[in-house]
Amino acid sequence: MSAWTKVGAARSADASPARRPNVGLIGAVFFIVSESMFFLGLFLAYFYLRALSKTWPPPDTPPLSTVLPTLNTGVLLISTLFMAWAERGIARGDARRLQIGTGVAAVLGLIFLTIQAFEIADLGFAPHSSAYGSAFFFLMGFHVVRVFGGVVFMVIILARALIGQFSARRRAAVQACALYWYFLAGVWLVVFWVLYWLK
Repeated sequence: MSAWTKVGAARSADASPARRPNVGLIGAVFFIVSESMFFLGLFLAYFYLRALSKTWPPPDTPPLSTVLPTLNTGVLLISTLFMAWAERGIARGDARRLQIGTGVAAVLGLIFLTIQAFEIADLGFAPHSSAYGSAFFFLMGFHVVRVFGGVVFMVIILARALIGQFSARRRAAVQACALYWYFLAGVWLVVFWVLYWLK
């Protein structure tokens, strides 16, 4: 084998797929960054409206119960633990662990959405009731939509896992899904604090 052939073989080895940056995962990170900017804008709008109002919330607004949101916070945090467990499992080549963890995380995500639906139906005010109502529903509503998208993402990952499309070397989509779910859980913690605890 000539020296040039050896150099070419070495370069081919260095450029193997395992060493290349994953474009899909990088795209997912940029998407999460853009979503962060979107939510930042919503929070700024909320605080801007709050600063302009003499009383926040308006005096005739029914008090918010923290029971369901607190329960929902626990549900979402547990789901992130299962998603992390699933992602670490496939990183070790354990496809069964990926299937179980993703399935449980998706079910918990659906439970979160169901509890949110009950809570929103029982709030006692609407988006058109006041600036507070509009800001509340915008923050809550957009997060609910994102959580629904995250659950759909997990269902897709689960379906692909069941037909054996993931392995320790091929798991970028799982990592992207896990990152997005962690992001949604983090956003919910801020939403929960702003809407229910910040006075």
